Amino acid sequence: MVLDSSTIEDETKFVLRNEDSKGTSGKIRYLCIDVFRGIAIVSMIFVNVIAPFNRVPSWSKHAVDFGLTYVDLVAPFFMFAIGLTYKMSFERYYKKQGKLQTYIRFVRRYAAFFGMGIIGSRYIFTLEGVKFSWGVLQAIGIAGIFTLFFMKFPRIIRFILGFSLLAVYQYILTIPIEIEGTIVILGDLSWYDEHGGVIGGIGFCIMMLLSTTIIDDFRKTNKWQILGIGGVFTVLGTTLHFIWKVTDWPLYGGISKERVTAAYILLTVGLGAVLFWLLWYIYDVKHLTKDRSLLQPIGRNAFFIYITHPILIGLTILILSDNAHFALVMFFGILSVVLLWLLSFFMDRKKIYIVI
Repeated sequence: MVLDSSTIEDETKFVLRNEDSKGTSGKIRYLCIDVFRGIAIVSMIFVNVIAPFNRVPSWSKHAVDFGLTYVDLVAPFFMFAIGLTYKMSFERYYKKQGKLQTYIRFVRRYAAFFGMGIIGSRYIFTLEGVKFSWGVLQAIGIAGIFTLFFMKFPRIIRFILGFSLLAVYQYILTIPIEIEGTIVILGDLSWYDEHGGVIGGIGFCIMMLLSTTIIDDFRKTNKWQILGIGGVFTVLGTTLHFIWKVTDWPLYGGISKERVTAAYILLTVGLGAVLFWLLWYIYDVKHLTKDRSLLQPIGRNAFFIYITHPILIGLTILILSDNAHFALVMFFGILSVVLLWLLSFFMDRKKIYIVI
């Protein structure tokens, strides 16, 4: 983990040089990337702070098995936010440091995500002893390493591979296995752990691969393609869900965050692409905010804010009872967002950026 303003300029502010119409060197800065990251991290802070409390209504919790709430979009949008500059960052390091050093850097980075996830999700006080849960950081870690090995493939090949792997993964969910004399289908096994567990981690790998394929190198990608492909993904995911509801085929074919189904992956990647295109159009085409956004500071330090927000979750749990009124829980959720935004604003003013 390093404190590096130059890395943030390349990866978070997304600054690149072009020649303007007069032939002079200028800078194009895509504010939409900061804003999308800001939306992802703000949403994650809020839903994680309110999640432990009993009186939070179902529409502000993860859907039980099949279905979708806004909470189910947070983890995929966080994954999509990482994919926004993945290709651009990979190519930059590849040109500067060469193949071996680039692969070492990326493997080390995402292995660190995975390791922090393992440490952070450890449950010590259980009757069975020390237990581990599968969380967002583990999913990001293995997805980042998995995606790395496809970055030099042409975009169309990565699309074909992504869809092929998605079909295979959906089939994997239907495979029965025997555990202590009991037959369990893998799709049911993934339902018992957060974010689909290790099996769902395969789905998140495909999710990141497809996300980076849609965005590719954002400097060169036709922005209208992002909207079009995002719309197609959204329709495909929704259609697959309704086919499953009517015909019961394919098995586990509906939208399920807990099982990380193919329909869920297609829908959330598609919605991420559509939202990102809208932000690009608002901030970088129409310039409606004059190159500034309230979400910009928190988007620049997304990683640090993410690893800091569990402190506020713990404090909220200590202050409020399990059955605290929903309005009070909401207040603490919003307060947590405001406090971390102030921290990110201070760090941005001081040019302090913490990245892996």
